[in-house]
Amino acid sequence: SNIPSDLAIHVIEQTYNRIVAPTVDMLRQYKAFSNNVYGEILPTLVSEFIGRTGITHETMFVDLGCGIGNVVLQVAAQTGCRAYGIEIMKVPARFAKRQAQEFEQRTQLYQLDHGSVQIWRGDFCESSDVHRLLPQADVVLVNNYAFDSALNQNLLHMFLDLKEGTQIISLKPFVTPDHKINARNFHAPESILTVRRYPYWSQCVSWTDSGGEYFVQTIDRTRMKDFLAKHGYA
Repeated sequence: SNIPSDLAIHVIEQTYNRIVAPTVDMLRQYKAFSNNVYGEILPTLVSEFIGRTGITHETMFVDLGCGIGNVVLQVAAQTGCRAYGIEIMKVPARFAKRQAQEFEQRTQLYQLDHGSVQIWRGDFCESSDVHRLLPQADVVLVNNYAFDSALNQNLLHMFLDLKEGTQIISLKPFVTPDHKINARNFHAPESILTVRRYPYWSQCVSWTDSGGEYFVQTIDRTRMKDFLAKHGYA
């Protein structure tokens, strides 16, 4: 079951105002220009992600670096799917857990059903829970806008565990649209990804009001298999 988007967003905004807003300055205690820069994806863009990737109650959604958990809660509310989030930073992770508890109480009060939610603190590169979930995931979100190249490369190798057709939403691309498979790179993780680029506008993310772009990568091993067959590797 799922909650209409306007009602879901209303409940999540109430939850945010109750849990996060009074002490929001605590979220600004991060190291600038590091992998741990904090930023929020706002409800308008989350709704677009849901529509773009076709999330339904049958989907498993995983948010790698979920911040205060707002995306996890909104996706679970609007679609009824199973939604998981992991966050490495202490303060956002604490807010995320408290928001999940408040969200549960408010939806019970309104007698609203939603998908299951699980949020925990940890390093998604090292988490055994993440490595267990990824092969089952249908949609993965990574707000990698401020991630360095080493962390993005680690994520690419983690994506090798994803099943065919899984979609990865990101704020920076993991593969270029013109990526061509050849003898030097066919073994690279990029070779199992296709990518589409989409624009977003103002009031979509917390770190800018000028708009930008996001990317949907899809696990597609057919190009690599075709290359291997053509060149006698298979």
